[in-house]
Amino acid sequence: MKTLGFMTCCAVLLAGCSFTTASGLTECESSSDCDTNQVCSSSGFCLPQPEGCGERVGDPAGNPIVLGAALALTNSDGRDESEVQALNAIKLALGEINDREGVAGRRFNLLICDTRSDPNRAKLQAEWLVKERGVPAIFSSGSGQTISISSITIPNNVLLISHTATSPDIANLSDKTTASGDVGLVWRTAPSDRLQGRIIGDLVRNARPLQNGDRPFATTSTVSLVYVDDAYGQGLFNTILTRLGTDRVTSSASYLRNGDVAAAVNRIVDGAPNVAVMAGFSEDNAKIISQVGTRGRTAQTYFFTDASKEAGLFTALGAQKNLIEGAYGTAPAQSRPGDTVYLTFRERFRTSNNNTDPGQFSFTAHAYDSMYLVALGAAYAAGADVNAPQPITGDRIAQGLSKVTPPAGTPASTFSLGFAQFTDARNEIRTGKFINVQGASGPLDFDATGEASSEYELFRVEGGAFKFIEFISPPST
Repeated sequence: MKTLGFMTCCAVLLAGCSFTTASGLTECESSSDCDTNQVCSSSGFCLPQPEGCGERVGDPAGNPIVLGAALALTNSDGRDESEVQALNAIKLALGEINDREGVAGRRFNLLICDTRSDPNRAKLQAEWLVKERGVPAIFSSGSGQTISISSITIPNNVLLISHTATSPDIANLSDKTTASGDVGLVWRTAPSDRLQGRIIGDLVRNARPLQNGDRPFATTSTVSLVYVDDAYGQGLFNTILTRLGTDRVTSSASYLRNGDVAAAVNRIVDGAPNVAVMAGFSEDNAKIISQVGTRGRTAQTYFFTDASKEAGLFTALGAQKNLIEGAYGTAPAQSRPGDTVYLTFRERFRTSNNNTDPGQFSFTAHAYDSMYLVALGAAYAAGADVNAPQPITGDRIAQGLSKVTPPAGTPASTFSLGFAQFTDARNEIRTGKFINVQGASGPLDFDATGEASSEYELFRVEGGAFKFIEFISPPST
């Protein structure tokens, strides 16, 4: 590599002069020519990588298949435990796959960026991952971030897969390109909140009993909907409000994530609803609940959506965690007693992560499944001839994902997602055959929009933990 002087750099890259040091910019042919925390740009100069990016998982030696991840690993309160554990699930799957020689003799690497829950920052990071690092696929988290990132990935023919994006808006993205054909480029292992909203509405309006006959919301007549004002919260608000009706929903309040929650606190304190449905993230919900309690309303009943099913809720509440004792909530099902696919994942996860129980967080199993799905899609993309593999591109990975849900009446072998059957599944799908997959998160039968339906788990807060109560199948309408 060689260094250009300051004046030469300014003549060549006017905008790049902000990166100039006394020694000038460095020309490069690849990022291996650059210093740590620098990347080789498309213009041929070593430039700093985007803020929040830098962690890399996997051995960079050889010719790895490099993937990207833009995840909200931190928020205004610091580390987002739920997001971190979901990333740990992706890492676990990646390591298992690499132990089995990856795909077409190439192992996977993962470039990780922390979005800090900022859709604009996520978009900039995705642009770097796509245009500077050339990744064929990106893992994303959160509905707002996924929608934002899709504006970069779709026109660049890159697969986008999320394990937490539940907004109904995801299904309406125009994600088909000339290269992808009839297959969309945006997929998710998390089900749509149009399903979760129906379940919450039916429970809170006492339209269905629990399996043991209990009706915990039999006396509920007034409900407050408190929601984060983004694609996630807005989608849940609309579905739950429609299900409950305005006769029960006596108040509602929105707030910006990590912003001012005073309006939400006032609605609960002044409206005194029987139940406050909290469609938001744990750090904001903890602030709201704490302030409600400080203002004297300590016996309020809460109902949580999936984004609050993480230990950070208890940590943020601290000594006030008793305020949510007995609260109910829903999340896409993963803690499946007796399901060998989930149990194998759970024990592997515990072994790899200091005995952490993945069932105490939403979407860990969904994240694990997403990595295996991308690997199988990549195997299809590479093709049957291991001596002359095809390019592994985003559109070809997407076409591979369309092969894991066989059309009705099509014979197909069934494989569990995990290390035990990965090699067999990889060998089957690379020949172009349909296969059936059973994930740690449950059956993954994708529809034309790239999403799979799911059961939900009802949980209850007991003793500072989330206790599984029962599975609920969402109503079709």
